[in-house]
Amino acid sequence: MDKKIECEIVQDLLLGYVDDVLNSESKKLVEKHLLKCKECQSKYNEIKKDIENNENNQKKQIDYLKKIKRKNIIKSIIIAIGIIFFIIFIFYLRKFIIINDFMNKAEKSIQSNNFYRETSQVVAEDAVSVMREWYKDGKYKVEEEIYSDNGVEKFRIEYANANSDERITIDHKNKKVIIEKGEFTEMLNKEKNLRYGTFIQDYGLKTKLEWTFNFSIHTSTYDIGREYYVLNDEHDRDFNYEIWIDKDIGLPLKETGNGIIKTVFKGTNITKEEIDMKSEYKYEFGKVTDEDVTVPDYTGYEVQHLNSRNIG
Repeated sequence: MDKKIECEIVQDLLLGYVDDVLNSESKKLVEKHLLKCKECQSKYNEIKKDIENNENNQKKQIDYLKKIKRKNIIKSIIIAIGIIFFIIFIFYLRKFIIINDFMNKAEKSIQSNNFYRETSQVVAEDAVSVMREWYKDGKYKVEEEIYSDNGVEKFRIEYANANSDERITIDHKNKKVIIEKGEFTEMLNKEKNLRYGTFIQDYGLKTKLEWTFNFSIHTSTYDIGREYYVLNDEHDRDFNYEIWIDKDIGLPLKETGNGIIKTVFKGTNITKEEIDMKSEYKYEFGKVTDEDVTVPDYTGYEVQHLNSRNIG
């Protein structure tokens, strides 16, 4: 066969030879020709090199696409996590704004120089303690009564001046007076303690953040006919702790879930009833008179002087 024609035939077959798709006869023909033809060998090497370059380019493109895909997946995950954190942030931010708002209102309310506060608390199956507090221009009076099926029992009536070390307890029924002085009394009489009472606390940033993460919040109008906040402790569901907060003045209206009073059938340990302990609060501002907080004349009463030492 003429060499030129043979070269043309072999060069036409080279691509199939490189791809290994030729039949055995054609393959033998190409291999035999390449052994003796430098020109076709050079052509073969060029084709082989081009194919290898194409394969490398394809591999680079595939690797690039894989890299882009990985980046997109990572970006999608980061975006999804960012959205989740943003939703959580908005959720807690909303709670913080509500809590910050009513705590600021509470702080403002208890800075009043004239207020009356009443706290009712279930203390037994058939007994409720009612504590009434009057505050006017640094003068303070507290009166506690126990209401039960047996009637009303006066528990204590005390008078004090803010930041003084003296507290006067009067028992009108038995005509007795106890005048207590000392470090512990001075601590009780701190203006902050008189204003804040038993429930209200110093609403700093730490307290606001703790309430934000510990309480769920919704609004209700049940029982009192106006809207208020209901806060539930999310981490202590066993007692179903709940606080109602007045939206206007920021102070608590009701507190439940502090404990349970259990009654049993007489002579057994079988539970008859379980009652949730609860406290209810009422407030009035600007209505306390001088007479409400002035120590009455106790001439003729038996007077006892006590020294109160610091608990520490």
